[in-house]
Parts: sequence; C-alpha cells; structure tokens
Amino acid sequence: MGSKTMINSTEDPAWAQDIIRNGDLLRRSLQNVLSGSACDEAPAHSASLNTAQWTISKTAQTSNALPVFLQGHLSAALDAAPRTDDGLVAILVALGTLLPHVTWINRQARADQDSAFVERHRHGMIAGPGGLFECSTLTLGLALLMPETCYPYHQHPPAEFYLVLSPGDWYREDVGWWSPGPGGLVFNSPSCVHAMKSMDVPLLALWGLMH
Repeated sequence: MGSKTMINSTEDPAWAQDIIRNGDLLRRSLQNVLSGSACDEAPAHSASLNTAQWTISKTAQTSNALPVFLQGHLSAALDAAPRTDDGLVAILVALGTLLPHVTWINRQARADQDSAFVERHRHGMIAGPGGLFECSTLTLGLALLMPETCYPYHQHPPAEFYLVLSPGDWYREDVGWWSPGPGGLVFNSPSCVHAMKSMDVPLLALWGLMH
C-alpha cells in the first residue's frame, strides 16, 4: 500500500493543500534519498516512508514557534545546506513551506546529564506525536543545535535515521565519533547508544523514527 495524505474538512482548503503538496514532496524526496543509500538499514526506513499515512493535525496552525535566538541559526543552516542533487533540493524546498507551521520542542535533561544543551536545541515536529501531520507508524522531525552544543548520549527502542544537512560530529556505540558530512546519512539501530554535537556552526539534520 502506498503512502497517502488526508485532509480534514475543517482546515482551510488552500492552506491545507499547500501543506499536503509539500508534505508529499518531502516524503517522496526523502524516500528517494534513502533508497539510493547502500547501507543495510536504509530499505526499512524507505519502506516506512512509502507506507505511512499522514493526516494534517487539527492543531497544526497553533504550533510553538522557534525561539527568536535560534531563528538565525536555522536560517544560516538551511542556506548552507547541500544542494548537490535534485532530492536534496526538493527536501529543502518542502521544508521551506512546512517549517513555519511545525511545533518546536526541546528535550529535557536526565538527572545524570549536563543540562546545558536544553535551551540550545529544538526539534521541529513534522509527523507523528505533536507533529504537523498525525501518523501512527513513524515520527519525522528536524533537529537544530546551536554551535558548540552536545546532544547527550541516549537510546530508544525505535530504529532511527538522520539526513545530515550541516557539519557536525555523530556518535554510535559500535562506531565511536565520526563526521558524516552534509548530505550524509546516519542510522541508529534499536536501543543503541548514540549522540551528536555541533562544531563552530549550527547542526541541522532531518530525522525519522520507525514505530
């Protein structure tokens, strides 16, 4: 069964159709990028995007805005993001329409973690719980870190991917730290320990979790 985006009759039709078009563009383009990867984990994430069904959230137009002190970092990272192929260009075009409407959240620190990162990052929720699109099978978001910020070691049951859009360092317990580079893909297997950190520029990455 292919992907499908549905519209709620209570939404403004013109606004909703624009969101639907760009949501579908983002999903198709991201699926194509993942399909072109030689990594063993890529096909499962690509299939998850292909079969996902999205519905525009009833609360989509009342999102928590990105804080002012992070807006310049987001703009700078998007402007510098790679445009080396049609898939990446299409993803950035779609994000340009969707991001003003998403809910921005931050993750709180655990008791054993340095809380310095909490106000220095946000996740723009595109699909899944709290997202612009309701979806029961995956969560899709955009991660933004200010320069010189470490997102701490953590783990979660769902498998995860990142499409890296700016320079930064990434950690996975079976690999250690490495730099995938803008346009690179990062895959985290279920419950593996992983982390990421920005350098002297903001870290920006599109991520997805399979449920």
